[in-house]
Amino acid sequence: MPAFEAIAGMPYWIDLRTTDVAKSRYFYSHLLGWEISQEPYAIARKDGLPVAGILPAENANTWVTHFLTHDIEQSLRDVVTAGGRDLTSPLSATLGTIALASDSAGAVFGLIQPAGEDAFVAAGEPGTVVWHDYSATSGFAQAQEFYGELFSWTVAESDGFATALIDGSAFAGLRDASAAFGPDVDNFWQSFIGVSDVDDACRRAAELGGEVVRAPLDTEFGRLAIIADSTGAVVTLCEVDEPVDESAQHESDDLFHL
Repeated sequence: MPAFEAIAGMPYWIDLRTTDVAKSRYFYSHLLGWEISQEPYAIARKDGLPVAGILPAENANTWVTHFLTHDIEQSLRDVVTAGGRDLTSPLSATLGTIALASDSAGAVFGLIQPAGEDAFVAAGEPGTVVWHDYSATSGFAQAQEFYGELFSWTVAESDGFATALIDGSAFAGLRDASAAFGPDVDNFWQSFIGVSDVDDACRRAAELGGEVVRAPLDTEFGRLAIIADSTGAVVTLCEVDEPVDESAQHESDDLFHL
């Protein structure tokens, strides 16, 4: 599985805040094939690479998208300067230091400062994150301004959808979701997790005690579905291709050319 180098200001990590760590560990290990450690801040791995964290929470079952920073204290100050809120003191975890914040519209997100100098992330394959999306139930322009200022993003907006770019590379989207949700729903980040077969993943999620919130559908971004896991945490599944084993491909080619 390839690992991609991240740039400060890009989505880098996701973690699950759950009221039942054991139940969450069972659900995702069986649904996504994750190997999940036993520490208080559990690390989920796919093919040996870290892909997500799971930690206990008293009153929440929710996924949180974390953005890369090389100075978490300064980034928290920048959040406040941009009109957001610093929600927690930085917490030392296995892979680095993390903290929670909210933007100027109240949407919760995380910051992470990796423990080492390198910042690599597994992505784009089944069992890993493949996209990050922000739904603005209100203040769509305000959200673009907040994150653009905070993370030095270039934001290209067209017809209610904005693409976030750093050095010309797209890595996240922000959408005007005011028509899809009522005013009582706060703005929120969601991360799309890859699966090889969305329909099968939805079937297995239901068998594992989860619920299909939105049935699989084909979109311009691929085949998607929204599920709630066995504790109620909501996540979007996105169908992606299985990785190609290039070494096996080469061996097969050699056999055919004997």
